[in-house]
Amino acid sequence: MALDVVKRLNLAANPVVQEDYRKSGYFGREGIQDWYAATLAKSVRPSFEPGTNVLSIKFGTRDPSLSALVANAFLAASVDAAVAMKAAAAEQTAQWFAPQLADLRREFAEARAGLEKFQHEHNVTLPEGQGTDKETTELQMVTHSLSSAKANLTLLQNQLSNDATDLSVDPSDPDLQLLASLKEKLSSAEVALESAKGVLGTNNPKVTAIAAEIASLRKKIPDVTERAKEKARKHLKERIAQIESLIASLESEDAAAQKALITAQVQQNQLQEHYRNVRLRIEQLEAEQKLADQAKLHSKLTFADIAELDRAVPPVEPAFPDRMKVIAISVGAGLAVGLMLAFGIEMMDRRVRLPIDVEIATGAKLLGSVPAWRDSTSPFGTSRLMRAKMRQ
Repeated sequence: MALDVVKRLNLAANPVVQEDYRKSGYFGREGIQDWYAATLAKSVRPSFEPGTNVLSIKFGTRDPSLSALVANAFLAASVDAAVAMKAAAAEQTAQWFAPQLADLRREFAEARAGLEKFQHEHNVTLPEGQGTDKETTELQMVTHSLSSAKANLTLLQNQLSNDATDLSVDPSDPDLQLLASLKEKLSSAEVALESAKGVLGTNNPKVTAIAAEIASLRKKIPDVTERAKEKARKHLKERIAQIESLIASLESEDAAAQKALITAQVQQNQLQEHYRNVRLRIEQLEAEQKLADQAKLHSKLTFADIAELDRAVPPVEPAFPDRMKVIAISVGAGLAVGLMLAFGIEMMDRRVRLPIDVEIATGAKLLGSVPAWRDSTSPFGTSRLMRAKMRQ
């Protein structure tokens, strides 16, 4: 950022900067822009305000206009650098997601091609609902027909074994029609006989003729009935044979339908696996694409949280030095240095001035002291001679 500031403000073209560069020891060893960028970096003081994410940039120099200019340039460079870093992060994220998305798209295309190939080879599609496919329906129909045929066969066999022949099996049979006609005639003759007996008497020739006709009809009915029953038994046997043949055919169809259903179920399971594989690839691709879009959008939206709260202006008064602070600090420092010097001189002075100094120097107790003699003629106390004697 310091190098960016030097380039933004074209500070390398300043004659003063060029002169300072020539006098420095870096002349000829590195470029003037790098040298001055390092100089600016030593003077700039960026810091975050306590408890906030507000960045404060301070720059001090003798020229107030240059200070404000350089501080604002550092502010702009910081914003541009933050945006560039976020853009680089977004680009890096996009570059990381790009091969992942390409692999997922390739896997999805392969899965879809496998599904289409399987459908074309086996001519199958996914059923719209459970139990509605063609094979299941055919098996159910064959099974139902087989059950009905077996039940009908059991009923006919019971009728045949119990000789419970139903004469109305085939109403179009001539014997059955003849039998029905004979029975109808017999009933009419019996009615006519009873009527004639009441009117004509029992010995009337007409009554005798009706009685003879009734006897003839009763004689014919058993023969016709027997023939009809024989035909009915024969017809039952034929129907039993037909139903047995039908049951055999249905059992064969049932086995084939079961086999077809099993094959179809295997194919459906394989088709479902292909379909699930395709769905899984789609979900993975959509999830990865969503993450990539969110990362890009987040990186773009985070640009909005960078804003300039304030710009530097040339100060009216210098920030340093503050005269009152300097004077107070100088007085305090002078007193501290004076006290330290006094204590040092006192510690270095080994002369004996007080009785306690004698005790400290000799390590023995003081027994007494001789008071100083004062010369009465001298206004200044002890005479020179007496002081000399005392020193001796």
